[in-house]
Amino acid sequence: MARPYRVYFVYTRRKRDTGSTVMRAFQLREMLAQHASARIEAGLIEMPERADGFAAQERWVLSLPRDAVYVISKTAVRKLSSRAAHLLRWWGRGLCFDHVDEPQDRMRFAGADLHLSCSFTQQDAISARPELAGRVRLVHHHVDPEIYRLPQAQQAQFAALYLGDPLNTEVPPEIAAEVTQLPASTRAEFEAALPRLPEYNLHFCARRFRAGQEGAFKPFLKGFTAAALGAAVLASRDTEDAERFLGADYPFFFDCGEAPAVLERARDAFGGPVWTEARARMAAMAEMVRPEAIANQLANVVEEFY
Repeated sequence: MARPYRVYFVYTRRKRDTGSTVMRAFQLREMLAQHASARIEAGLIEMPERADGFAAQERWVLSLPRDAVYVISKTAVRKLSSRAAHLLRWWGRGLCFDHVDEPQDRMRFAGADLHLSCSFTQQDAISARPELAGRVRLVHHHVDPEIYRLPQAQQAQFAALYLGDPLNTEVPPEIAAEVTQLPASTRAEFEAALPRLPEYNLHFCARRFRAGQEGAFKPFLKGFTAAALGAAVLASRDTEDAERFLGADYPFFFDCGEAPAVLERARDAFGGPVWTEARARMAAMAEMVRPEAIANQLANVVEEFY
C-alpha cells in the first residue's frame, strides 16, 4: 500500500473529554497531521460500548476501514469486548492498546498486537513480562499544545511553582510560602493558570499517590511542561523517568526530607553556572518530547504493520 498509511484512534463517547482521551487520541491525531502527514493519515473513531446492544461492537468492527491500524485509548481498552478485539485484530492491519498511566495489575494484555507505553519506566515494566517480549513500543507523553504558545519562563528573578492537583503532591510546610501553587485539576483551572506560567522558572515535582493510584505509571509530564517553558524542576529523585532524562547528577533532585535544602540550593544557584547546566539538561529533555519527535515515534509504530 502506498503512503500515507492509516491509523485511527479509538475512544468511547462517555470518556471523550477525559484527559487521557483528549491528549492521547485527539491531540496525537493532530500531531500526526502536523508533523507526519506525508507518512500517516490519522483519524478518530468512536467505539460503541457493550451496553449499546447485542453484538454492537462486532457490527461496528465490520463497518471500519480494513487497511488501517487501530490504537485503542486507555479507557476504551477497558470497554472493548474480547470478541470484538479478536475480530478487529483480524479485520485491520494492526491493533495497539495505549495504556497511558494504567497500573500494571489493571492493564489488559490479551488481544493486542502491540502495547504502547508513555514512559521508560512503564516500558521496562511491561516488557519484562515474557508474553510481551518484543511487543511493547514507547510513545512518550506530550505537553499540552497550549504550553508552546506561551513565552519562555522569565529569568530575572527566582520564582518557584507547583502546577497541578494539590491533592497529588505535598509541598513541605517549610517552603509552602515560597512555592506558589496554581491548581490545574480541571481543564478550566489549567487554562486559567496558563497566562501566569511564564512568571515561574522552577517547577516543584513530587507525587503523592492517592487511594487507587498505587502502581500507576506516571510520565514525567510536570518535567516536560517545565522544560517546554525553559524552566528547571525541583523534583523528587524517585519521580519516574526523571533520572533517565536528566541524569542522576541533575543538581535539583531531592531525597526524602531534603526539599527545603535543595530549594535553597536552587535559589543560590539562580543565574549561575549550575542553574545554566540544569536548564541545559531540561532543554535536551524538551527536544526529546517535542511534538515532532512524538509524531515520529508513533509513525514508526504504524509503519511496522505495513
